[in-house]
Amino acid sequence: MLKKSICLTLFMCCLALPAAAANQSGALSLSLLQGKHLFEGNQSLETSRFRGVGLGYNFTENWSIEGIYTKAVADTDDPPTPDTKVETYRLDVLYHFRPDKKFIPYVAAGMGAIYSSPDVGADRDHLLVNYGVGFKYFILDNLIALRADIRHLVDIPEPDNNLQYTLGLTFQLGKAIPASEPATMAE
Repeated sequence: MLKKSICLTLFMCCLALPAAAANQSGALSLSLLQGKHLFEGNQSLETSRFRGVGLGYNFTENWSIEGIYTKAVADTDDPPTPDTKVETYRLDVLYHFRPDKKFIPYVAAGMGAIYSSPDVGADRDHLLVNYGVGFKYFILDNLIALRADIRHLVDIPEPDNNLQYTLGLTFQLGKAIPASEPATMAE
């Protein structure tokens, strides 16, 4: 019930914002994400569903920065290997092509951390580098967009390669409203 209330509140807030270019300069964005996390074969973990959230800021219509958090519980495909909770924390830079259209492809790259905590054994926290491509398709007055992307995640210092396929919604929360001209009194 709480999730439905939060989604409804965000939806209503977005309806109250003025419509402008699809990807607005100076706007904040909130993304609700879900997808699949594919692990490299030597990790003995099955492909797992994840959920995530992102918070971003558009410096210009083309350039933005975004913090992303995802969490998955990966089952093992090898009986002696325990199930593992996997979390990623990323700070990404995105470049949007055609920012004034409804369909906006983008490229992204960034850094962060990948944290894995098996049911049995030691936790692991490593540096993460990622890059990928995706798109946003605005469906409601340029305020709510469907979003899809694919990311290649590289775990450092162990060269484990993972992929994340993501689908979700992005809510563009508007931008600062410029100061209006002072009203003049009619004579």
